[in-house]
Amino acid sequence: MGTSVPNWKNEIQGATRPSEVKEYTLSPEELAQIIGKPIPASHTKPIKFRSKPKGKE
Repeated sequence: MGTSVPNWKNEIQGATRPSEVKEYTLSPEELAQIIGKPIPASHTKPIKFRSKPKGKE
């Protein structure tokens, strides 16, 4: 059973291709500024999804 989409035409129109992944390496100075610092209050934890549905196993 799939997940229903309320209006599939809107889903198709709003679809865009994914943006490029930008990779970079931090310099030793940049790493020294980050390591050991407290996590900023603006940081939010990522959403976790259950890997297995609840129920009979």
